[in-house]
Amino acid sequence: MLATVLSATLNGLEGRVIRVEVDVAPGLPGFSIVGLPDAALQEARERVRGAIRNSGFAFPPRRITVNLAPADLRKAGSSLDLGIAAAILLGSEQARSSGRWALVGELSLGGELRTVAGLLPMLVALGRRGIRRVVVPFDGLDEARLAIDVDSLPARDLRDAVDLMITRRRRRPATPPARVELASVPSPEGPLLGHLVGTVAPGPDLAEVRGQLEARRALEIALAGGHGILLIGPPGSGKTLLARTIPSLLPPLDDDEALQATIVQSVAGGRVTGLVRERPFRAPHHTISYAAMVGGGSRLSPGEVTLASDGVLFLDELPEFARDVLEALRQPLEDGHVSISRVGRATVFPARFQLVAAMNPCPCGQAGTEPGACRCPQGVPERYAGRVSGPLRDRIDLWVTMPRVRPIALVDGPAPQASPEVGARIARIRRTQLLRGRLLNARIDGRSLRTICRMAPTAERSLVELADLATLSARGTTRLLRVARTIADLAGEPSVTRGHLEEAARYRAPVGDTTRWGAA
Repeated sequence: MLATVLSATLNGLEGRVIRVEVDVAPGLPGFSIVGLPDAALQEARERVRGAIRNSGFAFPPRRITVNLAPADLRKAGSSLDLGIAAAILLGSEQARSSGRWALVGELSLGGELRTVAGLLPMLVALGRRGIRRVVVPFDGLDEARLAIDVDSLPARDLRDAVDLMITRRRRRPATPPARVELASVPSPEGPLLGHLVGTVAPGPDLAEVRGQLEARRALEIALAGGHGILLIGPPGSGKTLLARTIPSLLPPLDDDEALQATIVQSVAGGRVTGLVRERPFRAPHHTISYAAMVGGGSRLSPGEVTLASDGVLFLDELPEFARDVLEALRQPLEDGHVSISRVGRATVFPARFQLVAAMNPCPCGQAGTEPGACRCPQGVPERYAGRVSGPLRDRIDLWVTMPRVRPIALVDGPAPQASPEVGARIARIRRTQLLRGRLLNARIDGRSLRTICRMAPTAERSLVELADLATLSARGTTRLLRVARTIADLAGEPSVTRGHLEEAARYRAPVGDTTRWGAA
């Protein structure tokens, strides 16, 4: 007998509706899955067989063929387990369906249902196809309820799912076989579920950063306009500490950004209990691979540039990253997205992140601090700085040198402004930019940028002089003007003046110049 149910899988960040067709026919016992399944789906045969038997049903000793339509779309993951099991029960006439349902979830050998990565975009895709009733794992109910067009019904195991969507013609299945439980499973209400994948502990307050007035000012400009920033200084100068204060300075995500961030976290395997409102702050280690940075793999999983979208990507010890990893950042920094192509599949991930990086001026970290302090051989500091290519450096808006902080500055003097005060100012400036041009200053280009700058002829001449003096490229000149516009916004000025341009130029390092990298 032929039985059909609906389910869903992932393709990038989007859910795809899958029609699960199961034919239970006479013949030699066998179980095959067709329709371009990956290894996880091929292994679903054993999970489904064990789940049906251990849930009190009978696995039919017949020839079972499962077709996953559309057949030309590659399917990955374990989200189709429940749909395959339910269709086998229908096809073997152990149960009869009552209405149009969809089922999403992974099965254990004992029949328990487990939530899957990307449950939210799967339910959104089902809702667009007019499916209103979907059986989901109990552990994923909070995430499933974010899909407002779908009535999500939770099930703890295969028997619960059958009770929800099927009217059986026969009596209730027998009691499941006895089992021995030696592995404790945490309760859905247990404390372990509070540790979300990718969660970052609260960062320090900006008031803890002392003696770095120029760096604090540059960071405020960068966050107010969404500009990329590079912090350069010897070890212990406060580069990482300053960067770690960023989460306390950024405003929360708006509704559209929160929905996008929630989908990304769901696809990445994070536990979702509601809309993600905090802007992401990702800090990968310098040993990260190319695929982990930009995304990809067998399931086209999002990388760090996507996980940091609408937030901050912090790269500490920038020259220590592999060159291909750094070069991969060039396209998303310009376009705000990254295109991933694999055999038979292609997708586009959002990557509207703000780059924040830090580095030492040389391998020993002492170049430019005091005469004779650097122990590196001649030419090594230049080669160390040269690990960051010119095109990537041209895409960084603000360059900040952080000298060593004297001990007296740490214990004496007035306390600097704290994160709440600076964060409120950053949020206000961002709102002004979005109301004016619907984009932050770092994303505005061309005629729109010249329009919002409102420069007088004298300011235009100053821009040309500063760009020629620093030998800036066309991209560098545009980025200089963007930073100047943000400085004017912080000052409450309607137009960009020479003073704003000069301050922006102080934060701009010429392409190819490595002499400033270690200057104190």
